[in-house]
Amino acid sequence: MRKRALMMLFLVPFLQTGCWDTREVDRLASVLAFGIDRIPGNEPILLTVQIATPDTAKGGNKDVKAGGKAFTVMSSKGKTFSDAIHNLGSRSMRKVFFSHSKLIVLGKDLAETGIGEIIDDLKRDREFRRIDWILTTDMTAKEILEHGFSMEQIPSKGLDQILQESKESGLILPVNCNDFFVRLNGDSHVSFTPLVQLVDIDKQMTSQLEEVAGRPLESEVKPKTLTVAKTVIYKNQQMIGELNENESKALMWLVDSPKGGFITYTFAPEASTNGEKGKISLDISDGKTIITPQISDNSISISIVCNAKASIIEAETVGIDILNPMIVAQLEAKAAETLKLQLEQIIDKAQKELKSDCVGFAEHLHTQYPVAWKRVKNNWEDIFPTIEYHVSCEVRILNTGMINNTLPTNEAGGIN
Repeated sequence: MRKRALMMLFLVPFLQTGCWDTREVDRLASVLAFGIDRIPGNEPILLTVQIATPDTAKGGNKDVKAGGKAFTVMSSKGKTFSDAIHNLGSRSMRKVFFSHSKLIVLGKDLAETGIGEIIDDLKRDREFRRIDWILTTDMTAKEILEHGFSMEQIPSKGLDQILQESKESGLILPVNCNDFFVRLNGDSHVSFTPLVQLVDIDKQMTSQLEEVAGRPLESEVKPKTLTVAKTVIYKNQQMIGELNENESKALMWLVDSPKGGFITYTFAPEASTNGEKGKISLDISDGKTIITPQISDNSISISIVCNAKASIIEAETVGIDILNPMIVAQLEAKAAETLKLQLEQIIDKAQKELKSDCVGFAEHLHTQYPVAWKRVKNNWEDIFPTIEYHVSCEVRILNTGMINNTLPTNEAGGIN
């Protein structure tokens, strides 16, 4: 009995202890997204955070219904990134908490001058999550975080949904912090992020409609829209260039086999088959890319084989019989040719313009020929632009949608 009593006295202090690092939710300012800019002066780092309002953080929307915002934006300066975080804390009544953040935005000036010191802080502090999306902008990160969405109460949530939808549609490859760091520390020291921009899409479309109508149009002035369609390339922790929309789509085939996306091309049936010239759009249901380095006579070459399964979602080509095996073969061959051209264009840009291995050849060479890689890794920056490569693509059309054939033509050349 005495032993039991002593044991209970020994265990009681341990049972009464709590979490040593506990933080009360109602005393936290939860950061949903943050951006970093470089500015002139003795405090060159500008930190901007997007913080959920208290009711939003609890899951409520009372402030939003009353006309308030679901988020607030705060900024602070510092000599370093960590100094800016410390200075931000002196302006907030609550503890600024970064563990709920969804994404990070890097400003243009910061990206162009180098992000080395920022990466060190992001990797060192456990409060920053490796699964956060990372983006770059061609303006300031502050401008991006201050801009809202018409259909989403919290901008960071809207951007998160855009990135996920863009990946599923094969438009852009989202990159989280972990993947970004891994590529920067990889064999080629080259990485990339999506480019987020503020674009006046409504003005562009109105201008095009006015050109068609031949007169000014009466239309409501709308704010600019946050878009993510291009890619920024980093080398040695510094931005060196960007890829346009088509190049960004092609990049996905080389670094992450897409499970979605579109191929649109102009198709003209061969003389042996009927039909007129028009556009064809294919929906990619599954894609796979195999990249194989080859070494012979002290030279390196790369073989790239792409396979895609697709469905026809639109056919402007009039009068063709899609059930005809000859037509299907022609459609598949033209689609493969289009995809091959897109891949060749991005590789040429990487070699001749960017002179940086953003397409990942170094990793494949290192994996399959580790001994050979040791001989060339110190000179890879000079070797990469000279590497010969061969791209072959195969596209299989699995179905034609809900109809089999395109609209037939009448004798006068019109559509029945």
